[in-house]
Amino acid sequence: MRGDFCFPIEGVGDQMAADGAPERPKGLGPAGRRLWRAVAGGYDLRPDELILLESAARTLDTLAQIEAALVGAPLTVPGSAGQLREHPLMSEARHQRAAVAALLRQLALPDSDEMAAVRSAARSGRGRELARGRWSA
Repeated sequence: MRGDFCFPIEGVGDQMAADGAPERPKGLGPAGRRLWRAVAGGYDLRPDELILLESAARTLDTLAQIEAALVGAPLTVPGSAGQLREHPLMSEARHQRAAVAALLRQLALPDSDEMAAVRSAARSGRGRELARGRWSA
């Protein structure tokens, strides 16, 4: 469960888009923009979580560039002694995927089923409050 603690980081999340979500950081590529839009538009994030989200979005953009560079590239390249070795970008792509996974895991966003249960419980609680208000008046 996420606490109410909030880092006082100046400038993070201060700018809001027209829809009320935090403004997207400048310089994000298509993959990073998609992630930012999906997460920042659907969750109320603390400043420290916005930093994690931005890092994940930028890492996704780096991964997209690596994957684009690998299109049509051989899976192996000659090593320093002429031996075949894995293309260096293959390893870097794995590292970037692991970094994105770790950043998203650190955000600890609820699964969509979990979010539906939370919303349902909130609606039920609100309904009980309204009913109590009607009957006690």
